[in-house]
Amino acid sequence: MTIVSLKRPFDFEGRRFDSIEIDEPTVGGIEAFEAAKAEGKAELSATIAMLAVETGWPEGALRKLRSGDLVAISEALSPFVNTPATGVSGEP
Repeated sequence: MTIVSLKRPFDFEGRRFDSIEIDEPTVGGIEAFEAAKAEGKAELSATIAMLAVETGWPEGALRKLRSGDLVAISEALSPFVNTPATGVSGEP
């Protein structure tokens, strides 16, 4: 598991978000990603759906992440994506 400290912590719906724990995606997270893609959603929207499952964060909070934080999250996920075993075909 990797903990990514956010560059700019923020509050959302009465909760403080200052770091996010990233781990190998679960089957449920991959399923959320694939379902979003099947609905025609963009890669970023599918990644948000997956992260909501994996982290328990509301999708609205995930949308408040800064782009630099998303890069750090993507780097933490990179060992687990783009492999035949995960079925996730794109960069988060």
